[in-house]
Amino acid sequence: MRKTRVQQEVEPQAEQGSRDVAFYLFCAFIVSYFTHLAARIPVLGTLHVDLLLAGAIGVAIAASGPRRRQGPPPKMDSVAKRLWVLLAYIIVTIPFVEWPGSVIHNLQDYVKSLCFFFFVVAIVDTTRKLRVLIAVYVAVQVFRVIEPLEMHIRGGYWGSFTSLGNWEYMDRLAGSPFDIINPNGLGFVIIMTLPLLHLILKPNTPARRVLLVSLVGAMCYALVLSASRSGFLGLVFLGVLLVWGSKNRAAYLMLGAVALVASLALMSGLQRERYVSIFSHNAKGSATAAARLTGVIDDFKVSLRRPLFGHGLGTSAEANSHFRGENLPSHNLYTEVAEELGYVGLILLLALIWGFLKACWRAQQIVSATPMTDERLRFLHEVAVALVVVVGVDLFFSFASFGFSEPYWYFFGGLSVATARLAVKLVPEVATVAFKPRRGRGALWRATRKVPLSRPLLPRRPVSRARTR
Repeated sequence: MRKTRVQQEVEPQAEQGSRDVAFYLFCAFIVSYFTHLAARIPVLGTLHVDLLLAGAIGVAIAASGPRRRQGPPPKMDSVAKRLWVLLAYIIVTIPFVEWPGSVIHNLQDYVKSLCFFFFVVAIVDTTRKLRVLIAVYVAVQVFRVIEPLEMHIRGGYWGSFTSLGNWEYMDRLAGSPFDIINPNGLGFVIIMTLPLLHLILKPNTPARRVLLVSLVGAMCYALVLSASRSGFLGLVFLGVLLVWGSKNRAAYLMLGAVALVASLALMSGLQRERYVSIFSHNAKGSATAAARLTGVIDDFKVSLRRPLFGHGLGTSAEANSHFRGENLPSHNLYTEVAEELGYVGLILLLALIWGFLKACWRAQQIVSATPMTDERLRFLHEVAVALVVVVGVDLFFSFASFGFSEPYWYFFGGLSVATARLAVKLVPEVATVAFKPRRGRGALWRATRKVPLSRPLLPRRPVSRARTR
């Protein structure tokens, strides 16, 4: 197996950013968009504050002009290429789908989600901006979880309920009255935020550890109250990744066992039945769990009606209503995309997500080959590891959730591209080395392992050039 090493002392490069106005407007946009300020403050809703902020960001980016670069103009990033190919495919195939009019109507919302990718890539050009942006995003998502939990503890708020069969119902915690997420959506927000929360808090002091444990405990309790089976499985998968990538596996396993016992103690009888129904056909609610599986099979059959170009962007619920008799979108990302874009579109989407992972792995490889202890590179490595975990958990969760047109995919994709670009920007000498990509079985698991950066990874012998061997 070939190994790439750069035997050279790499000096820290000073970072010079631009488009600061656009960056702060984007942070404000994230706060407004995810906390639904327009719904909380009617005046902002009347003014369409989210649209105004997005327009202001675009104007600020355009007014700043192109970034000053030395040498030949850079080539388009491979991830951006794949995203443009996917968008072009959606537009070009409009005449060949089942409902072209619906595609034109739904294209507006999809473009809004794409803006998250292009804004992040265009604006985030320093590690400080990357850190601030992730911190703002994490703070907003934590607020979306803590707010309904506080309302539940203080006033008995639930927000949703589910049927257990035989005219028996169970309350479930959902987003706040101003939010739009159902219990499964709340579970998704929790498991997507936990890896980034650990990244931002960086529990290296007792106070930070107490804060992290408190927030994680509160968010896991909210997940229990949501009774989201897919969220519970996603949390288990996240725990497996955490234990696998840690050197202290025994300690984490013991901590997981304690958390499991505490969760069972906090659950009501109906909540325990809800989670037991994942694998037991005799538990209450098992009928809805079985319906999820049969629903995916039925969605697959619907997708085979138009396997090449699909029924059109955003038409999963429409297709299921006509050909399954249920006006619901597919609760599976892969069958959702197959129904809407066909299997060609599904391949293009998976190639795009694979591009996200490759960008993270490239950032990790660049940092790991650098014989220095620059704090910024340490942070980029931690971001890349966290994003690999987030994308991996998201792919797992997507077996029980739709979300092709949701903004989180494109936000995380933009973060992966920005992380790789910053790594190249800080150590261009290392970035010129041809790295062998991580492939093969277990690539995701290996990517979650931390590389110690407290000491030089390579000998500090000065040499005239980088070499590959």
